[in-house]
Amino acid sequence: MRYRSLRRVEGDVNEFVSRSDAKAHLRVDFTDDDALITSLIVAARRWAEDYCDTTFILSNYTMYLDSFYGPIGSPIQFGLRADGSNIEGRQGTVPNLDVELPRPPLSQYDDTGSTSAPVVYYKPSQNSEYTVLSTSLYRVDYTATPGVLRPLYGQTWPTHLVDQNSVKIVWWAGYNPSAEVNNYTFNEDVLRSAVLMLVAHLYRNREMTTQQALSEVPMGTKALLDTLRWGSYR
Repeated sequence: MRYRSLRRVEGDVNEFVSRSDAKAHLRVDFTDDDALITSLIVAARRWAEDYCDTTFILSNYTMYLDSFYGPIGSPIQFGLRADGSNIEGRQGTVPNLDVELPRPPLSQYDDTGSTSAPVVYYKPSQNSEYTVLSTSLYRVDYTATPGVLRPLYGQTWPTHLVDQNSVKIVWWAGYNPSAEVNNYTFNEDVLRSAVLMLVAHLYRNREMTTQQALSEVPMGTKALLDTLRWGSYR
């Protein structure tokens, strides 16, 4: 399911690679480049997240959709009402009710230790106000990768105005080392090694171009991160 927009706000969680670890890896024993090294750690971690299509740092996401059933103009919308029923005798198929939440893993906890995945949708009769969908009507599949929202058995998503950004979903994703219970585990040493390698490359190559030909290390950053990617089996 395509979304109109996906916004991210990172939570107050420390990076997996500390500045002291990065400086030791770079063999830097002065403080002049501390700010630069800190920014490179963030840049390297975000690159790793994009490469793996994964959220490593606990973050809050807000996603906007045109409908619970897909974007405007998709085949499942033609001949169907927003609740999936046929109109004007046209033939149609019942749309997939699952709403996938991108950039896994879906977290059961936010940065304060609580959890929430509210669904809000637009009602034309309420002008610009949003209505929070009762959690008694849908369930959150935390074990799926990526996480999924789906109506309870015998239920369906509410009828609403199918329009740009008419459905809004907010959730937390990422690994939370401080959570007492976490359904997702991964090899942090692999991520640290990959991020440190990328930080070293960015630190020593500060220009956009180079006069010499560079070749990627065979067992380098991508090879390490490939062991953390989740989507290859799909």
